[in-house]
Amino acid sequence: MKPRRISILRDTKRTIRNSFHLIAVFLIIICASDTYAQKIKGTVYGKAGNKKEILDGAIVKWINTKSGTVTDENGSFELSTDGISDKRFIVSYIGYKADTIDAENNLNPEIVLISNSTTDEIIVEDKRASTYIGDELIKTEVITAQELVKDACCDLSGCFGRNSSVEVAVTDILTDSKELKILGLEGVYTQILIDNMPLMTGLNVKYGVSSFPGTIIDKITVSKGSNSVLQGYESISGIMNVLLKNYNNSDKLLVNAFVNSMLEKQMNLNYSRKLNTNLNTILSFHTVQKSNPIDHNHDGFLDNPLITRYTFYNKWDYKNIADKSEFNLAARYWYEERTGGKETYSNLNHTSENRNKILQDNRSNEITGIPEISAGEEHDSSAIYKQTVDINSVEGYMRFSKTYSKNSGFKLYLNSSYYDQYSLYGITDYYGKQISLAASGFYEYNLSKSSYIKAGLSYKYLDIDEEIKFSWYTSKNYDGSYPKLESIPGIFTEFTSGILNEKGNIMLGIRYDYHNKYKSIITPRVLLRFKPNDKFVMRASFGTGFRTINLFNEYSNILASSRYLIVSEELNPEKIINYGGDLIYYFNLGPSGGSLNLDFYRTDFVNKIIPDYDASPSVVIFSNLNGSAYSNVFQSELNLNFFKTIDLKLAYKFIEMKYEVNGVMYDQPFNSKNRILSTFSYTLPDNSWSFNAGLQWFGVQRLPTTASNPVQYQRPTESDPYTLMNAQINRNFKYFELYAGVDNILNFTQPEPIIAADDPFGPYFDTSFIWGPVKGREFYFGFRYKMD
Repeated sequence: MKPRRISILRDTKRTIRNSFHLIAVFLIIICASDTYAQKIKGTVYGKAGNKKEILDGAIVKWINTKSGTVTDENGSFELSTDGISDKRFIVSYIGYKADTIDAENNLNPEIVLISNSTTDEIIVEDKRASTYIGDELIKTEVITAQELVKDACCDLSGCFGRNSSVEVAVTDILTDSKELKILGLEGVYTQILIDNMPLMTGLNVKYGVSSFPGTIIDKITVSKGSNSVLQGYESISGIMNVLLKNYNNSDKLLVNAFVNSMLEKQMNLNYSRKLNTNLNTILSFHTVQKSNPIDHNHDGFLDNPLITRYTFYNKWDYKNIADKSEFNLAARYWYEERTGGKETYSNLNHTSENRNKILQDNRSNEITGIPEISAGEEHDSSAIYKQTVDINSVEGYMRFSKTYSKNSGFKLYLNSSYYDQYSLYGITDYYGKQISLAASGFYEYNLSKSSYIKAGLSYKYLDIDEEIKFSWYTSKNYDGSYPKLESIPGIFTEFTSGILNEKGNIMLGIRYDYHNKYKSIITPRVLLRFKPNDKFVMRASFGTGFRTINLFNEYSNILASSRYLIVSEELNPEKIINYGGDLIYYFNLGPSGGSLNLDFYRTDFVNKIIPDYDASPSVVIFSNLNGSAYSNVFQSELNLNFFKTIDLKLAYKFIEMKYEVNGVMYDQPFNSKNRILSTFSYTLPDNSWSFNAGLQWFGVQRLPTTASNPVQYQRPTESDPYTLMNAQINRNFKYFELYAGVDNILNFTQPEPIIAADDPFGPYFDTSFIWGPVKGREFYFGFRYKMD
């Protein structure tokens, strides 16, 4: 293994050197588009997707004072300088990056605020909808902190119960791991960014989506389909950008505590402080303490794993107004334990010492006195099936931006992480370690009033070591070590311009990456936007994507089952073509208003890794696509607001996903073609009480065949349609908030989700057959204490 690694590293170094020679010749050094202007009697505009529009109601306030004004319907304002010694003022508007203006030598500025869809800073929140679609060239749905408090939203994976574009799916019954799906595709096709950084990559995505508490999230932006080339070639179904809080948009102190009816406890603490004019910081602590063991369906397995989690997060922001530069630095530590499997095992004392002792003494059967499986013995159905997950992770990232002039600037992003995971599934031990590094720097340059260009370099390094061991005798044959090393330098450029008399915009982007194993990767992207008036917006996009698979991490539920895993050939990278469009119509009905949104996206797979569950219920065969595979997704969504206090949403989604095996087209299993979502919110005018409710309906799903199983272990080939309902009530005080709610009001659960739960070491045991919820009705209660 070592000679192979040395050879890979030698090839990687040669690849990097040659690629950067090419990059040095190709790169055009150009710069940024953040246009700054100033004033005391001026006008405020907003720039989104290169479309400059008047901002009515923008807040203009002298710095370090309470004196200010708001802009009128023409975006105009006037500020009196009487009694003002510091001639700087702040301009802010929801959905845009706030700007600080020096009016010492500029009495009539034209101020242009840049759309906040790709930044992490919001200063002011008003009565604007808690979710909205930005006016950018790329269709961007914004989920604000106001929306996140309408559900329990314990972590990132719980923030989308009221969103129709993102689906949250449980991928493993035993560990309760989740994925975030856009356009119906598996979560691995969604690129998740943290503060514009690709921190979630490779092995850490599986549990990482549950590791960020909702209390540290300022807002989430969701962009479907093809996106900017700046973020790389892996954004296939879309990009989700999770923007974390900083000093400017956080309370000085926030304490949040939560408990549910299973007695799982959660506590969050945020503290922010401004050290001087240029420097501020925020510190966050998050913990989850395990619930009681619950087995409502009496199959002997926990309905939910027992989770213990600790995360620590710290961010520093430094801004030099005179130098027109900004520097951000952040770090996070994450530790987590998940214990599941047989309820008997979960009741044991699982300190790290005890768990390690159990693992060391498994073969000698000295811990529990219950028969275990030793080499050569037949499987004993009375043996305890054990499941654990242990995670240790450290992450860090930094961002630097510098404005050279009103037409040019530079931005640099760096991030790195270390991830260590151990998992036990019955007789299967899984070890996964990952080191990742990503860097991206680019210049921006305004070519004219409505066009600009960006160009830059990127580099990605990913070192993964996976190892699988079997504790006892088994006929499975996929144990061993599975190393993976990726070293990928890249170069990219992107041009954006106004068209059709500034009623439209076009973005043309292309990037070239050189993979140490798969060589050249060329990624083109085209995006169009047309806004003929204030009521209509139309968009279209086209692009390609590329990704490599992490088989055992992405399909870890197979490790938990008795299925044999067969890889019929070397698995090639997945390659796709994605294109689609959307139409938004805004309307007013007296004191009420709303929007109607229609979109359609198609994804064609040039190659896709196909897991064949239908060949046999005891086998999963992985192979490259031999034929065609595609997905068609249509979504319609109606949003209504009445008297600024009542919000209604009604959405329908159709998802068709097909793939070809041996000349036969199959519907992708575990996919509901038809889905409906509806939400309701009512807030009293004084914001003292709020009431929120949601409904989701899922249609029939195709399921893999189990016809060759014994009768008691056979399952239908189609799922039942089902409905999920939830509700929450909030009581707000000046510094205090109480909330209580209930999830899965109808108490629907999938019957017998684990096949052969009575014989977990037998040949038919399968935990991957999940199509519906396994947890029943859940009540919760919590409070938030906030100090401004």
